[in-house]
Amino acid sequence: MLILAIVVSTCWSFGQQVEPARYEIPRWNKNQGCRFESFGAEGGIMVYETEKTDKSKNRLWSFSLVDTCLFEVRNDLIPLPDKMDITETASDDGFAVFLFTNDKSRKNDTLDFLAVTFDRKERTYQSFSAKLPEKSVILSAEVVDGVMMMAVNSKSGDGNLYFYDLKTHSYRIATPSSSRNFIIFQTESMPNQHCFVMVLKEFENKFFVSTAFLVYSSSGALLKTYHFDNIPNASLGRMAFQMDDNQHLTVIGTLERERNKKIDVEGIIEDFNRISIGVVWMQFASGQTQPKYYMFKDMPNIEMALTSSDRVRVREARLKKNKKQSQGEIAFQFLTPRLTPFDSLLVFSVEAFEPVYHTETRMDYGFGYRGMYPYSYTIFDGYDFFSDVLLAFDKEGNLKWQTAAKFSNELTFDLTPHACESACYDEFVVVSSSYNNLRYVSFNSNGNPISTLQVEKIDPKLGADELVDEYFAEMKLWYGNRFLIFGSQIIRNSIQAHPQRSVFFLQKVQFE
Repeated sequence: MLILAIVVSTCWSFGQQVEPARYEIPRWNKNQGCRFESFGAEGGIMVYETEKTDKSKNRLWSFSLVDTCLFEVRNDLIPLPDKMDITETASDDGFAVFLFTNDKSRKNDTLDFLAVTFDRKERTYQSFSAKLPEKSVILSAEVVDGVMMMAVNSKSGDGNLYFYDLKTHSYRIATPSSSRNFIIFQTESMPNQHCFVMVLKEFENKFFVSTAFLVYSSSGALLKTYHFDNIPNASLGRMAFQMDDNQHLTVIGTLERERNKKIDVEGIIEDFNRISIGVVWMQFASGQTQPKYYMFKDMPNIEMALTSSDRVRVREARLKKNKKQSQGEIAFQFLTPRLTPFDSLLVFSVEAFEPVYHTETRMDYGFGYRGMYPYSYTIFDGYDFFSDVLLAFDKEGNLKWQTAAKFSNELTFDLTPHACESACYDEFVVVSSSYNNLRYVSFNSNGNPISTLQVEKIDPKLGADELVDEYFAEMKLWYGNRFLIFGSQIIRNSIQAHPQRSVFFLQKVQFE
């Protein structure tokens, strides 16, 4: 049985007395930029916009190195042009990169970007900037072997890859397809295999028809290309990847129901409204693959992942005859999936959520003979992240077990990860945080829960701190059995000179 330990007074790896493992910086503006990039067991770096400017009216950004006890060990102020937003961060063992783009409210369609690089060994900063073509959208940035690959889409539906050598400051541009009918959908770094994986969505007449997987070396050379053709009425959705030492690529992704209407190329990357009806497993070893499909409606234990209303609907549909098959179909809206090796298996985990609305009715007053009449309107309450779905596959793609962790988070307006997973010793742990509460459940190697959902209070920085509000909060695996919670909070403390503070925070928790 795992016992949750909040790191409060002692950090054993450093053998020194510390305050609660929490790091805070003041939040002075609702649009203030802030990001954290993890260096694993070496700590990380917090980058945030300050109120200060230099004599040239450049905005000063703070680059703060923290250790694994969340102690600040170094802080640098770097001037950047005003009205820049931090959009992407990435790192490998040698470098960290922080991408900034110009304010989108400017009339100029040309996208200016600036990259600040941090040499982790030399402990030095450098920067470079460039202009991207009009109406460009930076999708992601990945770093492998000191090379940053930046994926850039255009709003017309094509894109380019930019490979920046962070050591020599040279770069090259690669076009991933000779056709204009594609969009770069997803990228992933494979540092152990010294390569990048990129996913292209290919379409005809704005309908998706296939998905291409491209493997690039760290120098930007195209190594391999794989294709997946859509099956009728379904296409690949969000995916997670694994690659072995022979560069055999394993892909596990959601299977999304196709819409009858044409896709919106501009918004497809951030479209989380598509409905997933199953998952597909495939492995590209010799250029060919035989995908294995698993539909949610055929999984015996999938009902435990559903909301109560969906569970009733599915059971009623299965009992009734002469009903369309789609009414008994089980579907989810999913956020970005993750892969975790566990006991010779590969566990595919993905958070299910649903938007929540309520209807209000008011009376309106007319004139003369019209009198009073009611009218109704719908109000969006937020997203409910109600379940973390877990699917465990063996090396041949056979589904060995399926289960779910139910959290029923409070409603949030933020589409950010609220849960994360880790293989801790001989147990698989799923953790979720919300409003200073940590919820967790563990499973054995057969996918059976070892205990019911456990809830622990997270210690505040000061004993008299009271949480007023929380937003943009995320939880991620840091390293080993350590997790990080980060986001924004409003905290009240009546015994302080300033009783209320608004902060960005990092909070460390660990299992022992």
